Amino acid sequence: MAVFKRGNVWWFKFRIHGQLIRESAKTSSKTMARDAERIRRREMEETVNRIPRREKMPLFSIAAREWLEQRIGITQGSLERYRHQVALLSKEFGNRLVCDIDYRDVTALQRKRQAQGRAGRTVNYETGTLQMILKSRGLWAPIGERVRALKERHDVGRDLSRDDERKILEGAANTDSPVLLPLFVLTIDTGLRASEARSLKRKDLELTWQDGSILAGRLIVTKSK
Repeated sequence: MAVFKRGNVWWFKFRIHGQLIRESAKTSSKTMARDAERIRRREMEETVNRIPRREKMPLFSIAAREWLEQRIGITQGSLERYRHQVALLSKEFGNRLVCDIDYRDVTALQRKRQAQGRAGRTVNYETGTLQMILKSRGLWAPIGERVRALKERHDVGRDLSRDDERKILEGAANTDSPVLLPLFVLTIDTGLRASEARSLKRKDLELTWQDGSILAGRLIVTKSK
């Protein structure tokens, strides 16, 4: 092990397996040159002995974004739902290292969502997305053993009363979303299931116009039970 100076820049050299390594430390500090030599030697020893490098753990927001970018071969609707879940989870854990999330954080998230009035199925969908993100980094196994999914309701829904329908229409009209109200009106008028409504494309709507008004129309549902 040795460091030496060439001009204003420090270099280091050492031997490993009989081979002389001589490289510039790219610094004018002798202390930093010694640190650079030690790090470089360590890297080469790990390579020679085939010691795998430990993966650097990113922030959760970065890990979630990278996981989302790997979602290929899925429908646009599924992708949009995952994007929504990633946005929610990033608000909770975005500035934390992905490796620092443990089962206590997951159960705390479940309790928080329940307190907000979220249904068990909705909460399970969010924690399921969290599971896939952590699993992509090899971090879910020690957590999953201590996390339980919430109970979900699978009973038959009830008919909407006129009063319920009126309240939903008023609520949809007062949101910031420009599509919520027409989407609700469409599903009420046609009886479409949620999956059928999500699969609709612009080309599925055929309208006949006259004097700037819709004279007639037809909606083609291509994916239906």
